[in-house]
Amino acid sequence: MTMRKFLTKVSVFVIYAFLLQVVFPYVVDPFNVFHASAIRVNGVEPNKNYIKMTYILDNPEKFDGFLFGSSRVGAIHTEKIMGKKIYNMTYSAGLPSEHLANLKTFLHNKIYPSVIYIGIDDICTYVRPYFHIIEPLRCPYEYLTDKEYFYSLYLNPYETLCSLWYYFTKPNNLNVDAFYQYGWWCEYGRKPTINWETDEIKPSVGKTFNDKVLPNALNAVKEITDICRKNNIEFILFTNPVHHVTYRASVEENYLEFLEGLAWITDFYNFSGLNDVTLNNDNYLETSHYKAEVGDMIIDVICNDKKYDGLYEQGFGMKVTNENADEFIRMLRGQLKN
Repeated sequence: MTMRKFLTKVSVFVIYAFLLQVVFPYVVDPFNVFHASAIRVNGVEPNKNYIKMTYILDNPEKFDGFLFGSSRVGAIHTEKIMGKKIYNMTYSAGLPSEHLANLKTFLHNKIYPSVIYIGIDDICTYVRPYFHIIEPLRCPYEYLTDKEYFYSLYLNPYETLCSLWYYFTKPNNLNVDAFYQYGWWCEYGRKPTINWETDEIKPSVGKTFNDKVLPNALNAVKEITDICRKNNIEFILFTNPVHHVTYRASVEENYLEFLEGLAWITDFYNFSGLNDVTLNNDNYLETSHYKAEVGDMIIDVICNDKKYDGLYEQGFGMKVTNENADEFIRMLRGQLKN
């Protein structure tokens, strides 16, 4: 083989490898990390942590405050919070440690919100932050500091090829305008994704992997509390109203211990428990996500000081402090017994 033919073959191979390893994943971009300023609806859930952080850092003056949480707070329409422009930072299985990292990134870039809202739930008791680092869907923005590692998650021909199946068979309902303007994903009137009458109803909960998960979440909340206090940022913490099937299962995974630990760190509004909202399937899309109409109720309580008669007595909207934490936990345990 002549040197010329050898170089030709090597060149063809290099071009082929470049097209397969770089151009193909970049163009298809299933998680939209290479199109953060203009995401496309392609059937795959985008990496919302990365994209939203990029968006806020590019628009530092646009919002007065932020709502953090897992996908469950994606049902809260923050434009209904009067007097302030709040962006909903909801991203898949969001954890306190990730909210903490995002907040630190904001402050490092001289973005000083007037208020921070965080909605938490049982996800904090069983999801390890490490698992998100290796997932293209959930890898936090802050891992961009290691560009080689971060982009290796997305320049993946196999992952990209698999994503095409979703593009052609399961297009999602991503509202791109709402994504950038407000941040939420759940519109009003959204239909359940399961049939409550005929489908098997399973809890949306995982198993606690080790005893470091819960302390990690509590420590992150404490650090967020301290940072907000130091920087004169109003901090409002609340629990998401977990569907009763998932809630019962989460209690077995130390959820009540988590709530008890929270009360010793900071006050919070509670929407968890067995109440007329969480026991009503009509308020949920499945056993994980509540509807936007329930999100409005949360806003009424935490922003407008509203008390829902009957629900408040069941713990929905109750302000929990270290002074009434014992009574609160006893009430939740009593609900389970009854």
